[in-house]
Amino acid sequence: MKLTGDAKGMEELKYFHGNEGKKEYLRLILNEAKTNTNFKTEFKDRTNTERYSLVYNPVTSEFLVEKL
Repeated sequence: MKLTGDAKGMEELKYFHGNEGKKEYLRLILNEAKTNTNFKTEFKDRTNTERYSLVYNPVTSEFLVEKL
C-alpha cells in the first residue's frame, strides 16, 4: 500500500495506526475509500479541527491524502 499527498494528513493516518484505540477507525477509513463508488472518503484529524480526503486508486492500489 502506497500513501501520498498532504504531509499532515499522512501524519494523522500514521498516528491512527500507532494508537491502539484508533486502529479500527483507520481500518474503517481505508475500507470505506476502497468500497465507495467514487473511491473517496473524508476524515478528521485527532483534534477534529482539520478535514482530509482519502482517495483510493484501484488501478495502482495507492491512496492519496488531500486537505479539504
